[in-house]
Amino acid sequence: MAKPSIPPPNPPALALALGGLLLAERRPALAGALAGLAIVFRLDLGLAALAGVALMAADRRAATRAALSGAALALVLMAPVVIAAPGDFWDQTIGFALDEQGLQRLPLPGSWDGGFEPNKILEHYYPYVLLAGSALWLIAAIRGRLPARLWAPAPLAAAGVVYLLARADVYHLVPLAAVLPVLLATAAASERAPAWTAALVVVLGLIAIQGLDLKRIQLLDPPPLATIHVDVADGVKAPPEEARALSELSRYVRSRVPPGDPVFVANPRFDLVTVGNPLVYVLVGRPNPTRYDVMQPGVVTTRPVQREIVADLERSRPRLVIRWLSPVADKPEDNGAGRSSGVRLLDRYLARTYAPERRFGDYLVLARRS
Repeated sequence: MAKPSIPPPNPPALALALGGLLLAERRPALAGALAGLAIVFRLDLGLAALAGVALMAADRRAATRAALSGAALALVLMAPVVIAAPGDFWDQTIGFALDEQGLQRLPLPGSWDGGFEPNKILEHYYPYVLLAGSALWLIAAIRGRLPARLWAPAPLAAAGVVYLLARADVYHLVPLAAVLPVLLATAAASERAPAWTAALVVVLGLIAIQGLDLKRIQLLDPPPLATIHVDVADGVKAPPEEARALSELSRYVRSRVPPGDPVFVANPRFDLVTVGNPLVYVLVGRPNPTRYDVMQPGVVTTRPVQREIVADLERSRPRLVIRWLSPVADKPEDNGAGRSSGVRLLDRYLARTYAPERRFGDYLVLARRS
């Protein structure tokens, strides 16, 4: 989990899940509660953690106690969200996985076309290492008839495999890369055949080498970073140009827009969207007048949603629009999100209603026309 150093839900969910596994035999109710808390961070990883805790528990009664504890805590914490917006909750969890996830699916990497750089080659083929290691562990576990308690991390690994196959990039390999070493190590320690032990240890070693290489880069050859000078950033750093742009942008927007008044953070175009930048709302301290903080392909690229956003902007009439012009925002990908939807209603509205005023790096501030 050393890279990428961004604030996703995976690290806390995995930390809670692994903590639950460690406590499951001695404190099943507390272990279930940790897994239930993990559900709040990531639904799939949390449910997998709860299944793992039940497998790790000492007996059936302890497993039931753990499952009930985790389910109760998750229900209590998530109930306000579900009650307030059941449709949105479904759309952002199960519905997203069923409907929109396919648009963002990335294939597994192809053949390496760079020079002979062992660490780069390992990084390129790392998804294959993780998937092959998962298959190897499963065969070894069935072959060696591992006890149920050594299967406990397997639900987390299964969730990690599905997550990785959904989009094979550096962000989506983290859960599997964090959990698979536990499975490989415990299986290798229980294996009696030297050849199988060696195979499990080789994969474990490759994962360790990749992790150590990432830490080497972080410690010895880190990319240049600078502090974002905004109160809510609290010392968070970014590449120098980005940090400077965000600091200046935040001061400018706060001086022009009173607290409580909205601004809208727009992508370069809305017929082709790869990713949005909702953290800008946090840094400038001004709310979004629409309900679409996350710019999701298959959602904001559609005609009904663009009409809804236009209606929200007409009703709230924000003074400023911040257009995020980073190349990654509309970078074509080999999936459905990389193809234009042909819907430009929102782009035409913004061009007609707002005019360029100031630019800060990748951020162009548009002001509402008189």
